[in-house]
This record gives sequence, structure tokens and C-alpha cells, in this order.
Amino acid sequence: MIDESLLAKVTSLSPADRLELIGAVWDTLSPADIPVTDAERALLDARLADMERNPNDQSPWPEVKARLERLLR
Repeated sequence: MIDESLLAKVTSLSPADRLELIGAVWDTLSPADIPVTDAERALLDARLADMERNPNDQSPWPEVKARLERLLR
């Protein structure tokens, strides 16, 4: 359980600082700390196999980000 005083400190941070904190906390986790179900692992494996079979069907992150930003306008 999270200590309430710690949570109060975190919620008093700016959104940018909270995002930075999330990243810092995330970086403390090892792959073994992150639970992945069998169904999630199967989906990830299928997507990786598809990417390897069809490398030209993939979009680089900047293109994906730009498409998402256009959708939000």
C-alpha cells in the first residue's frame, strides 16, 4: 500500500514532474517485475512475427505520432 503522505507529495507535483517521476520509477523495474499474461505474450509474439515478416508495413514513430496529432485536432 502506498503511504498517504508520499501520495500527497506526488500529487502536489506539476504534471511534467509527475511524468518524470513515473519514468524514474518505471526505470527501477526489471522485466521480471512486469507481469505479462500468456495472452499478452502471445499477442506480442504475433505482432513481432508480423513486423519481421512485413517490415515495409510498419510506420516509424514520428509518422504515427503525426497521424495521432492530426486526429486530435
